[in-house]
Amino acid sequence: MINAIIIDDESIHHDILKRNLVQNCPDVNVVAEMFSGKEALEQLPVLDFDILFMDIELGDMNSFELLQRLPFSDLHVIFITSFDNYALQAFKVHAIDYLLKPVHPVELVKAIDRAMSQMLSRERRNNLITDYSLNKNNKLLVSGQNEFRLIDIESITYCKADGNYTDIFIHDHSGKEEKCTDTHNLKFYEEKLRPFGFIRAHQSFLVNREYVSRIRKNPCEIIMNNGMLIPVARERKQWVMDFFATI
Repeated sequence: MINAIIIDDESIHHDILKRNLVQNCPDVNVVAEMFSGKEALEQLPVLDFDILFMDIELGDMNSFELLQRLPFSDLHVIFITSFDNYALQAFKVHAIDYLLKPVHPVELVKAIDRAMSQMLSRERRNNLITDYSLNKNNKLLVSGQNEFRLIDIESITYCKADGNYTDIFIHDHSGKEEKCTDTHNLKFYEEKLRPFGFIRAHQSFLVNREYVSRIRKNPCEIIMNNGMLIPVARERKQWVMDFFATI
């Protein structure tokens, strides 16, 4: 299932696109809808999504201004608009496609197929490199916006979800903590780091057990070596307790 977000300042175009998706692209799930640039700036950083369907003129700003102001840039954007004079600018920001309203179903399906191809290609490449690095030298390949970085797994204290991204906190030999941000979500790292003693204690936190000092029972919290408190989700409490009981 592909998670999509619609950004358009006219509700009728939301309804038309959703109906078009239901009829022609059943694998696309609309997880959120926004009607202005301001609303998108507030919500996008904390949402998990794969594709953005965007109009050009959003009432309070245009979509290019919105994209510049977002804290991340690695997006799969399909523009759907009534304006035909922004196409060149759209492809300069690496848009998947530029569709004119009213959108023909065949063109919509082609655009989503292109988005799928891009996502799968990048994901396969990054997965292969990450798996190779983990298996060969116990290093994690972190994919930032502008560079790749290799990090010793044993230096990672915990990971924290940041919307569609992950903040990775590293403990260096001098005792200082450093943060780097990766373009994968926390679930990706949960799967990669589970064999190395990491546990998903909370929807937003993945913890390296080597840096755990103790566990408080009520409220259930993980206390790290540096004194930081990591919340434990209620539904994960027994699982966390059992995990550390086996150490």
